[in-house]
Amino acid sequence: MIPENLREQWELVQARTEVLFLADHGGGYPDCLTGDGLTPAARRVILRRMGFRVAEEYDMPDPKDWDNPVRWPWVRLTNGVAVFLVDGIVSRSPSERRRRK
Repeated sequence: MIPENLREQWELVQARTEVLFLADHGGGYPDCLTGDGLTPAARRVILRRMGFRVAEEYDMPDPKDWDNPVRWPWVRLTNGVAVFLVDGIVSRSPSERRRRK
């Protein structure tokens, strides 16, 4: 059983593991980064609290409408995981997954 004074830290470790697991297995939506009330800024804070560091920030156009001037915010973490800050999906390219093993 996890002591009460370590519970928050334990939850952060579990969330971090979920992010890495999903990214390494084709991508997905980790529970810690999904939710209607989460903004891109809130997702950045959550990633930071889990111990991730941002290596690169970039904007991608909407894949359904390349001519639309709206860009979608993404971050690439120092471990190669990409996070879409609008909805929290995480992924890692196959080349990054091979390099990590």
